[in-house]
Amino acid sequence: MLPIDNWTLLVVIVLISICSAMTLAAFWRTQTEPNGIGFWAAGMAFIGLSGVVLLTRTQASDMLPLFIANAGYIIGFQLIFIGVKIFSNRSSSLAFDFAFLPLVAGCYFVLYYIANFQNARVVVFSGAAVLISLAIVYVLLNGANKKQRSTRKIVTVLFALFGFFHFMRAFMAVLFPYQPSLIEHNLATTSLYLGTIFIIIGFTIIIIVQSYSILLAKLRMISLAVDQSASSIVITDDKWNIEYVNPSALNKTGYRLDEVLGQRADIFDADTMSLEDQKKMSDILGAGKIWRGELLTQNKQADKAFWELASISPVKRTNNQIRHFVAVKEDITELKHAKQKIQHLAQHDTLTGLPTRQLIMTRLEKAIIAAKQSNGQLAVLFMDLDGFKSVNDTFGHGTGDALLKSVATRLRSCVRDIDTVARIGGDEFLMLFNGVADQASVAMIAERMLHAIAEPFKIDNQLINISSSIGISMYPDDSQDPLELIKLADLVMYEVKREGKNNVAFVSRTNTEQAASNANEYMI
Repeated sequence: MLPIDNWTLLVVIVLISICSAMTLAAFWRTQTEPNGIGFWAAGMAFIGLSGVVLLTRTQASDMLPLFIANAGYIIGFQLIFIGVKIFSNRSSSLAFDFAFLPLVAGCYFVLYYIANFQNARVVVFSGAAVLISLAIVYVLLNGANKKQRSTRKIVTVLFALFGFFHFMRAFMAVLFPYQPSLIEHNLATTSLYLGTIFIIIGFTIIIIVQSYSILLAKLRMISLAVDQSASSIVITDDKWNIEYVNPSALNKTGYRLDEVLGQRADIFDADTMSLEDQKKMSDILGAGKIWRGELLTQNKQADKAFWELASISPVKRTNNQIRHFVAVKEDITELKHAKQKIQHLAQHDTLTGLPTRQLIMTRLEKAIIAAKQSNGQLAVLFMDLDGFKSVNDTFGHGTGDALLKSVATRLRSCVRDIDTVARIGGDEFLMLFNGVADQASVAMIAERMLHAIAEPFKIDNQLINISSSIGISMYPDDSQDPLELIKLADLVMYEVKREGKNNVAFVSRTNTEQAASNANEYMI
């Protein structure tokens, strides 16, 4: 009998295989992408369980446990082979994966029961192990991933040795047939068991080390990308306590890293988000979804704020529990300023800087809604300059444009900040007075405007005299419709022109009916 007990070696193989399976399974649960470790863990489990079946065999003539153990052994190495293909980014062959074991079983049946070859089990199953080892070696040698080259070489050597041990065992079984026993006690089997122990331990260690090195390389790459990103990146725990801030975010806000670590993420906020928007953000992130929106960020001194387009993503573990939040923010201050400038140009007259018809209509609609809620009053004033056409004809359009600018300046000086003065045509102006008390207060402001326009204008060292006509409609007495209010004020203004110009008139049934019939006649 050999000095080394093969029964003990088989027990060691079982223990190592099961421990390796558990280790690989635990490691597989930490992976975020498929890399074959799950199949390796399953393969090790099959090898260990096959050894358990062999250890429970009580009679040398009992072939069923022996067949089951060898079948499990082959399945285990097939699973390892599938894992190797995934590890090497090679496609799997379903024909080989599913047809190999039945083919091996068929060969065993023919040799053992038909050819009556006593060592058929050893030859067939060792031959199958040789074929799987060669297939693994082939896949590893032809892998495309250069980062795994060193690992592939080591694993290739391990499986080449493993295939060699099985080949020698099959070869010895053919040359020197022996009677079946509970545990084979020969040099080939002992070498195979020792080699299996060495291969299982080495394979498990190499795979874990390689997987960790790949993971560390990815983490290093991600860390460099995040650190060197021009975007602001902030990582917090699930309670919004800051755990990481990249240099770009620190440079923009003026903080040092030690000043923000452990602080609440709202240290950067300028407190402009409404409670309703805060609740919406909380609900979206709490549901595990990504929130996108604009945030106003302030610097350390709180003397400068800038707009950022933010994308906040929850980071979840495998149990779907949120553990962190990652905010990626891009400075859009210049973009917002450009957008505001474009919007201002679209809603303001380029000559006078006054709001356009579109903007005053928007404000009038909002003012009516507010007045309905507060039972307030509004006034709409329609003004047309008297004699402006003659100024253009006499002095030219350049002088006319300069006159319109001066008119706009005087009109703005006559109204409150809450009121609006708009230019809606060549020499036509529309005004909105919010929260007026009565007609008397409106009339007083309108008279002030008449006098302001009646004062001589000095344009290019020339004194120019003009006047204005103003029609006024009141909300809600005259109408509750914004377009109708403007139309009524317009009609009354033309009635003022018909009656002599340079005056103010409010809407009344008489003057609106008269103005409607005469409006076209006095459009000058």
